Amino acid sequence: MKKWIVSAAVMVALLSSMYMTKPTEDMYAEWLLEVMSERMGVNQPLENRMLKGLGKKMIKSHSEYRDYVFFSVHRTEFMGRDMRFVGVLGVFVPVLER
Repeated sequence: MKKWIVSAAVMVALLSSMYMTKPTEDMYAEWLLEVMSERMGVNQPLENRMLKGLGKKMIKSHSEYRDYVFFSVHRTEFMGRDMRFVGVLGVFVPVLER
């Protein structure tokens, strides 16, 4: 009987932490923008401001966000690339990138 209670408590704690740390659509846009900036090597202050100002809106307009209570699924189609990520526990895990 005690094993069942401990297992249930661990499961509740895990699901609660997954729910509380599930990334939002805004967090995804900021994260993807940061990844794109790093890959593009944008080091100029003016370019960084432009990319941050326009990039977040551009990412959101080309992305789908689905909330599944304990995790979220993000899909972005941009410049012929299809990228999909699962957001869980505050991180984004790549699922597909073509």
